[in-house]
Amino acid sequence: MAQSHFLLFLLLGSLSAFLLRTSYAHKDHVVGGGFGWKIPPNATFYKEWAATKTFVAGDKLMFLYRTSAENVLEVSAQDYENCGNSEIVEIYYRGPSTVQLSTPGPHFFYSGIGLHCEAGQKLAVNVITTAPPPPFVADDSLYSIGGLEIFTAPSPSPLRATASASLADTRRYVAPAVVAALFGGYLLEALGM
Repeated sequence: MAQSHFLLFLLLGSLSAFLLRTSYAHKDHVVGGGFGWKIPPNATFYKEWAATKTFVAGDKLMFLYRTSAENVLEVSAQDYENCGNSEIVEIYYRGPSTVQLSTPGPHFFYSGIGLHCEAGQKLAVNVITTAPPPPFVADDSLYSIGGLEIFTAPSPSPLRATASASLADTRRYVAPAVVAALFGGYLLEALGM
């Protein structure tokens, strides 16, 4: 019986770790933010906007514009560069338009109205397969699970004076496996096992 609980705990712990590591909520990116999709104030406006974003397969681009006032053309790289129309992938003309970024790689868009593309109303995005992991920040943060206080272990630092650590400054360091064991114990108790 104890062995089956241990195996269940290992399975749940492994599954939880996997799901936490690989979970990513797809995002809806409003192109241009609050400015929307219209002739930009400068020719690099949409390029600068895209530079601050990460686009992952499954994300959506939301082009906010009024029908008949604007449109969105998805085009080839060559058409994007010269505002041409020889290789149009898709035309969106009912605003607002939502484009699903389903394939990784570069995607190119521009407005097909008048000289809007030449004025800088165009967008290039590079779509990646999976989201990068969030940056890891090592610190002495205090975490609490239930009533148990848990400190993360500080990263080794040459500036940290280890010889002067006093007994009053000593903290309990709990490994992630122990935290998982506590969580698993609560889970098993809740399931009545």
